[in-house]
Amino acid sequence: MSQRMSLDEIGLKYGTDKASSHHDYLRFYEQFLSPLREEKLNILEIGIFNGASLRMWEEYFSNSTVVGADINGLTRRFARDRVAVEILDQSNIEHLTQLATKHGPFDIIIEDGAHLWEHQITSLRTLFPFIKDNGLYIVEDLQTNYGVMEGDFRGISSISCVEYLKKWLDLRVSDNQTDLKSVEDPFLRTYGRSIYFMAFYRRACLIKKQLTDQHHLRKMDDPGNPLVENGVLYSSLRVSLMAHISDRGDVYGTTGFVNGRSNQAFQGLQFDLDQELLQYRVFGPDRSWSDWSETGEFAGTRGKSKLITGVTVRLRSELKKQYSVRLICRFVGHDDLMEVSDGEDIISASGNPIGGLQIWVSQNLKN
Repeated sequence: MSQRMSLDEIGLKYGTDKASSHHDYLRFYEQFLSPLREEKLNILEIGIFNGASLRMWEEYFSNSTVVGADINGLTRRFARDRVAVEILDQSNIEHLTQLATKHGPFDIIIEDGAHLWEHQITSLRTLFPFIKDNGLYIVEDLQTNYGVMEGDFRGISSISCVEYLKKWLDLRVSDNQTDLKSVEDPFLRTYGRSIYFMAFYRRACLIKKQLTDQHHLRKMDDPGNPLVENGVLYSSLRVSLMAHISDRGDVYGTTGFVNGRSNQAFQGLQFDLDQELLQYRVFGPDRSWSDWSETGEFAGTRGKSKLITGVTVRLRSELKKQYSVRLICRFVGHDDLMEVSDGEDIISASGNPIGGLQIWVSQNLKN
């Protein structure tokens, strides 16, 4: 059985300048990309040029879809079954947002566009929120931020993309020694610690997103008051509820409830227990249910202003005789509470988003 071609070999085959014949990015990338090769991914590349790298990504990731974006309308000819092409202006936030909303979220984004500093920074700020958790964002051709190339690529930006990345790097490396609330830039404040690593290479930078850093999650960020006092008649397991709330971010309630303030609404949630007992899903603004998430997994979205209007929590099927679930929900704008048990849906009749949740998971008493 013949050995499959490496990413660099495929790049050389199609003549992309990312290969070892020129920039030599691909041998660096492959150590991060090879474990993902057989997965079904959604990949975006900004900058198409002659279509060589689109063909390379399509062949290397044989189960994935690839989206290419370019300002040149002639690049439409490179679209194929698993390759879509969109025409846009990389400096236009509206264009980038429309692209990401239509095709995202993405597992991998490669930014290889005009290389102007402002374009690199604008693309990073606009598209990084559309990277999935544990996804990768790559900025290429950062040598344009230095030396004689500055004159051609500075544009109107007061800071280079590399300098911007260094500010981000400072926040990640300094960790809790830097107070994120003191950071003026909203992107850096949001994602200052929401990356696993940032790897610099010759002319490029690769960033791995990681939204949930369990080592530094604040265990409680004022989860509010309980929706009801704990009146369960049999012993309850300790459940933590993390909710991503509009204008606040992740709020972690270690005693099974998060109750937002006023009109603050849930965009996503996560239940944590010592045992993998629960499965849950959320009802989104598109009037559809998400896939089922397991204990410890995040359901919903972060930073996309997509408010959830319903939730279902159920026990794993093999555990239904041993445990019980009680869930109480408050919707924004309503004082009345809704209560359900294992596997029952809570959906807002008015379409108002969830503003508070409280859960008990209890072990049933033996007869």
